[in-house]
Amino acid sequence: MDNKVISTLLDLTKRKNDDVKIAAISALGDCNIRPKQHNTINRLLELCNDPNKDVAISAIKAISKLSYGGFE
Repeated sequence: MDNKVISTLLDLTKRKNDDVKIAAISALGDCNIRPKQHNTINRLLELCNDPNKDVAISAIKAISKLSYGGFE
């Protein structure tokens, strides 16, 4: 996925509105992450500790769906 799209989604995960966060997290989970985009994985890992359990669960689900393009 385009770096600009991923960057925008990452920015959306920093919003105060949890519904916006969850939507962005879900979209990130559908991305084919490249090795250079380790910041995406790091952000999703941070969100696993979000005080809102729905955000945390969404982050866990997104991580489980990632197709990391760096390994075969």
